[in-house]
Amino acid sequence: MDPLMPSASQDSVEKFLDVPYNQRWECLKPVIVRVYIEENNKLANLSRRMEVEYSFNAQVHQYRYQFKKWGIKKRTVAEEKEAVITALGKRRLQDGTSTSDALINQGDFQKSVDKKQLKRYINQSIRENEQITWTPGLFLRHDLPYAALFRRSSGNDNPSPSVIGPTTPDFVDVKSPHGGPSPSASHNSLSPTMQLIQKKVLFDRAIFFLSGREDDLLAQLDRDEKKSTATWLHDFWMYSFMTAKYWGRGPKTWTFSLINFKSFAKHLVPPTPDHHITFEETSESSSSTAIVPPFDSPTQLCRWTIHHEDPEYEDIPSPPSQSSDEPDARFDIDDESTWSQWRTDDLSRDLASTIGKGLQENAFSAIQPESLPLDANSIVKAVERSPKELEAEGFSFAIISRNRDAIYKIARYRRDRLRECYSDISPFHLAARFLDGGKTCCMVMDVLLTELDDSLSIGVNYIDKSGLTVLDTLFVTIIRSHSTVPPQTLGNAFTGQTRYPGQEVDPCGRWDADSPCIRHLYASGEPAIPSQWKHMFCHTSVQAICHCIASIFGVEWRPDINTPSGLFLKRCGHCGLELKVSPLHALVLTALCLANGGMPGENLFGIIACLVCLLTFRADPCATAKISISLLSGHDPGDDCQHPEINPAELAVLLFEENSGTWTSEIILGWKVLIAILQHDVAKRRDKPTHHEDECEDEEDDVEVCSHYIHEFEEERLSKSVYCGNQRLGAVWALIQAELLTYRRLNEDEPWLSPRFDMRILLEGLESDDDTCLQMLVRGAEEAGENLLQNYSRCGLFYGAKNPMCALREEACTSYYANLDDWERTTFIQPMEC
Repeated sequence: MDPLMPSASQDSVEKFLDVPYNQRWECLKPVIVRVYIEENNKLANLSRRMEVEYSFNAQVHQYRYQFKKWGIKKRTVAEEKEAVITALGKRRLQDGTSTSDALINQGDFQKSVDKKQLKRYINQSIRENEQITWTPGLFLRHDLPYAALFRRSSGNDNPSPSVIGPTTPDFVDVKSPHGGPSPSASHNSLSPTMQLIQKKVLFDRAIFFLSGREDDLLAQLDRDEKKSTATWLHDFWMYSFMTAKYWGRGPKTWTFSLINFKSFAKHLVPPTPDHHITFEETSESSSSTAIVPPFDSPTQLCRWTIHHEDPEYEDIPSPPSQSSDEPDARFDIDDESTWSQWRTDDLSRDLASTIGKGLQENAFSAIQPESLPLDANSIVKAVERSPKELEAEGFSFAIISRNRDAIYKIARYRRDRLRECYSDISPFHLAARFLDGGKTCCMVMDVLLTELDDSLSIGVNYIDKSGLTVLDTLFVTIIRSHSTVPPQTLGNAFTGQTRYPGQEVDPCGRWDADSPCIRHLYASGEPAIPSQWKHMFCHTSVQAICHCIASIFGVEWRPDINTPSGLFLKRCGHCGLELKVSPLHALVLTALCLANGGMPGENLFGIIACLVCLLTFRADPCATAKISISLLSGHDPGDDCQHPEINPAELAVLLFEENSGTWTSEIILGWKVLIAILQHDVAKRRDKPTHHEDECEDEEDDVEVCSHYIHEFEEERLSKSVYCGNQRLGAVWALIQAELLTYRRLNEDEPWLSPRFDMRILLEGLESDDDTCLQMLVRGAEEAGENLLQNYSRCGLFYGAKNPMCALREEACTSYYANLDDWERTTFIQPMEC
């Protein structure tokens, strides 16, 4: 909006000669700015011209002061260049867009963009950031397709995908062409400067992604750009997951069509990325009770694993199998039993390199890299020059897909490449988060514990960056899979989270990340597992959790089982004290989540099993913590501190008094058993007048010392792993192990507990301090007094078990009375390593 500029021939009135000197600066401002900025004169020349042409005498330093006062500068600063690049970048696909369309507001004047300065800035910026690295776990986060990601983002403070790109700052004006995106606005039709701007925009977006700045990336994208980016990243996630999951058998290369054909189970694939999803189509509220099409609903009946010792037999060589890449080799992609194992030379291939090659070739997605609103080539190059990071990413996908062979080979032969990136992936936490009791049980955790030692061991890496222990993660897996409790309830580590990570894998084995039900669920726009898919904390999940606990705290390099929990953290608003809880307090609060938000049929047997397992491996029931019931319940505690120091048994009693009025009779019974076990064990441990509490010997007079052979290993290691000061607790642990080894619900109308494990009899025995009731459970009411269990020690471990941390069915039971004979739902796996 520049006015007409006066010239040297104009009369004295236009030169403002009659105006006082100090006021002439503002009157002559348009002339001064034109001569300096538009005609590109230096300050000395500007001073001479103004004196000659306008009889205005001022020194160079005076001009410098006035320009600073007016906010006018010839040089375009980095902030202005970035704003111009962003503004023009939004319009880069519109016909006729040019750098001349952008003007920078300075005071009351507008300055055009210096193309040379802009080019130098862009080229320098790209050179400085070309070697950027990335952090492992980056691709692991993109497990949701666009529709589900949209719903999740609309529920919190993240930028909504409906926002049409970044806003243009007030100090930049851009003339926008009337037309929208045009086919003629291709890269080659742009001016050289606009081509460079487009390169910078796409490059910066790639940098945002590689730096983990997803929010900044989203702020740069309009809705369609968000959709194509999210779809492409999710396609790569699915490719990486399925490549890792099936590594060693079946297809050697997973293409986009092959991935969709298997994971969508030949149903209609959701709309392609060029289909517009409007805000109205996806703005419905996201809830755990969303209705899902019937064919997407998984069964309520679990799968299960049986640890099994293979019988000894004479190995007879088999004829060589056909490799799946031979012309006459055939397999049914829907029937994994037809998939052949890879040949030895194929097994030497590298998982991480294959994942990297897939990214390079883009065979995993229908979206081509050149159509993405970010520079995919920069992402590929960053991955190529980061082999250690890629190895860690491949290791992560092997863990979440539970491919034990792939995990073993990476952990054993490539561990040195993992060291630098190890803390970024937290492998033990990943194993606890993606637990699968239906096919692998505790075996992924066991492989990690066995193969990762020294600085990579769980003893060193028990707590992740968010402050959660591996045991905490197991508790979160329980709550996530078997209740409707939202993540925010679990404390500060989950602030802002609306969705549990790891929910793609069901610990009962009923669905996986590539299962059709999950893929259709996410494609429909639902980011959370519907509550009708879930069921109570069942035996399959319980066994996997307990076996993981036994694995973690049974190894010589185990962490301290009494490490304070990172769950349910609260801070007193009055004194500012951070209220941390012990692992057993956290277990009681996990039980509360199941009691208040659990699924129909919940009886707390699973939590009781976890409690006894933790006590067996020396969790301390006497440990106290400052706890605010008001804060945990979401109530305002008032102006006074209300966080008494209590042990887990006292916490359980207080929670029972406050909540039991709304519980079912099964939960009330289970909670009473929980309290009774805690109180009984606290009393036993406090009744030690002459021995230290850590002594693994019988502290009562005239009672035989525990003779299980595990204590010989403890003496050799000078470290105790098992507590055996409570014989009654040992009997309960033996009963729980037998229950988990012999019973599953085969039909939906059957009970969750077998008749051999009667919670009422157990409660009566604990409360009456009478072993007769426990002996009734050991012998079984229908077996006429014959023991159902093999001999077990005071600490509840079976004498005949090769691995006392994970007894087999035949090592725990005197006869075969299991009902796990549905082979279609059974997976036989090897025993845990001793």
